[in-house]
Amino acid sequence: MFVLRLGADLIAHSVRDEEIDAETIALLKKTGAFYCPTLMREVSTYVYADKPAFLDDPFLLKDVNRAELARARDPQFQDNIRSSKAAAWYREHLDVAKRNLKRHEDAGVPVVMGTDTGPPQRFQGYFEHLELEQMAQAGLTPMQVIVSASSTAAQCLRAPDLGTLEKGKWADFLLLGANPLDDIRNTRKLESVWIAGNRVSAP
Repeated sequence: MFVLRLGADLIAHSVRDEEIDAETIALLKKTGAFYCPTLMREVSTYVYADKPAFLDDPFLLKDVNRAELARARDPQFQDNIRSSKAAAWYREHLDVAKRNLKRHEDAGVPVVMGTDTGPPQRFQGYFEHLELEQMAQAGLTPMQVIVSASSTAAQCLRAPDLGTLEKGKWADFLLLGANPLDDIRNTRKLESVWIAGNRVSAP
């Protein structure tokens, strides 16, 4: 709460050490600060202790960095994760982070999707899809998850031309082969990508 009182407008990486209280929620709403859970950042600290199924997902393998993939599959790397006390702590506290995410959303605090991807083994692009899935598992509806990754994210970035499809806006969007409101994992069924109203050619 200290940083909120100092004027912070974004809280990132979840509150995961304890259940969020009403005072903090009230302060977030009063200040208008955004909340970014980055659940896959939490998951990435421990998930490689055992080979996760997503390492064989064709959607990941299509464009994955092969060196990073090999590292994630390395038995020594997995052993290091298994012996990490920090990794064990994050695993134990993921459910706390998820419950706090749901409380923020239910209270009307603006939630922004984020993953903290970019470092090795946090596969950029792919982890964003896993983040959407984690948020849905926390109890958010698919529509709430999509809004967090689009219009609310644009508001957080103070980018009024982005985030929604409206006349005069930038018009970045995806065409999907199935409805993500039925299953948030349908965001992986990409058929085309458009930037500024122009279709991006497949590599």
